[in-house]
Amino acid sequence: MRKTLFIGLLVAALALTGCGGGGSTAANSGSGSGSGGGSSGGGQTITASGPNVVTMTVDAGPNNNSVDIPYITVTVCVPSTSQCQTFDHIEVDSGSYGLRILADATDIAGHAFSLALPPESVNGAPLAECTQFVDGYSWGPVSAADIQISGESAQGVPVQVIGGNSNWTVPSACAGTGTQEDTVSTFGANGILGVGVFAQDCGTQCVNVTSNGDYYACPAGGSCQPTTVPLAAQVTDPVVDFQTDNNGVIVELPPLGATSTAASITGSLVFGIGTEGNNSLGAQTVLTANNYGDVHTEYNGQSLPYSFFDTGSNAYYFTDNSIPDSCVSQGNWFCPNTTLQLSATNSGQNGVQSTVTFSIANAATVFNQYPNNAAFSNIGANAGNQSSFCPNSATNCSFDFGLPFFFGRNVYVAFYGALTSGGTGPYFAY
Repeated sequence: MRKTLFIGLLVAALALTGCGGGGSTAANSGSGSGSGGGSSGGGQTITASGPNVVTMTVDAGPNNNSVDIPYITVTVCVPSTSQCQTFDHIEVDSGSYGLRILADATDIAGHAFSLALPPESVNGAPLAECTQFVDGYSWGPVSAADIQISGESAQGVPVQVIGGNSNWTVPSACAGTGTQEDTVSTFGANGILGVGVFAQDCGTQCVNVTSNGDYYACPAGGSCQPTTVPLAAQVTDPVVDFQTDNNGVIVELPPLGATSTAASITGSLVFGIGTEGNNSLGAQTVLTANNYGDVHTEYNGQSLPYSFFDTGSNAYYFTDNSIPDSCVSQGNWFCPNTTLQLSATNSGQNGVQSTVTFSIANAATVFNQYPNNAAFSNIGANAGNQSSFCPNSATNCSFDFGLPFFFGRNVYVAFYGALTSGGTGPYFAY
C-alpha cells in the first residue's frame, strides 16, 4: 500500500551527506531481481495486448521526481453522460483498493479537473473519506463515476476525489495519522488505482463500525462525523465492476537488464485471469492469500506471516538491521558496502512455497550514478520496528515486496472470492 520516497528529496539529501558508498555500483549488481531468477515458476515477462490491456509506464511522474512508481491512463466520466476527462499518471497500487483522483490533476488535454461528479451519501449527508497510506493520508469526498480503462468500462463506481471540497475541515482523527497528501505535488500522481485482492477499501468493518477511521458523513452546515457505510457506497476497485475480465489483474513488467535500472520502462496491466487468450495462467506458482490478503515469508530466520506484493511500494521494505541504512538521511534506504544477493521463501495458505532471489544495492551509489533514472530493481529500505502494524505488538511481521520485485515477472493478483483458471481468489501467482 503506497510507500514511497520521491527521488528529488533523496538527491537533495545525497548532496548534503556526500555519501556515495564504497561498494558495487548498479552496473555490477547483476540481474537477481531484474530477471526474476531463482523464483519457483515465473520466467521472462510476456507483455500482452488487447482491449483488456492498458499500457503501464514507470517514469519520473508528473513532478519529475518519482522512482519505481508505475502509471496508467484512466478516463473518468459523469455517470450516464459524455462529460469525461482522461488522466495519465494514475498510479497502480496492488496493495490498496479503489480509484482516487486528485482534485488538482490536469488531464491529457491540459485541462484542470472539472467533472461535477454526483456525491455518494449516507442518510442524506455527503460522504468523505480519510484514506491512510503508509506514507501519509489523503482527504476528500466520495463520488460516483463511470470509468473506462483501455477497452474495459464500469458504471457508477464510488471513487474518491482527493483534495476536493475544501469547505470540509479535515477531522482531527484523520489529520493525526501522518503527512497530508492532497495535491499532485505531494502525492506524486494524478490519481491512484488500487487493484489489490479486495473489492472495497474497507469492507464489513466500515459497514458495522461507526468509528472506523475511514468514512465520515458531512452534512450541510455541520462538521464531518464518523459513519458506517454500506458496501455499495464504499470506494471500489472499478475492475471488479467490469462486465468481463473482472476476476483479477496481471502486472507485466520487463526486466531492467544488467544495470538493474532504466530512465523509464513500459509494460502492461492486464485485466482478467483465464478470461481471454492473453491472460491465461501458465507455469506460475500460485500462493493463496489469507483473509488479510497476505502470504507468509521466511527471511533471514524471521517468520513474517503478513507479507505482500505491492506495486505501490517503490522498494523492497523489510527489517534487517545487519544491512547499513545510514548513508541517506531520508527514507532508511539500504546502503550496503557491496551489492547483496538475498533470498526469501514465500508460502501460501495452500501450502505451496516459492523461493525468490533479489539484489539490494547501495541506494546512494545507484541514485548518484543514475540521477535521471526512474526504474530500479535493486533498491530496498529498512522497515524498522513494525509494532504499530503487527498483531500483539510484534516488532516484525511483514516483508513488503515492492515494485522492484515485479521487474521481469508477470505477477497475477486474483480477487477475493473470484473464480479463475488458477482457483478461487485471493491469491498471487508469479
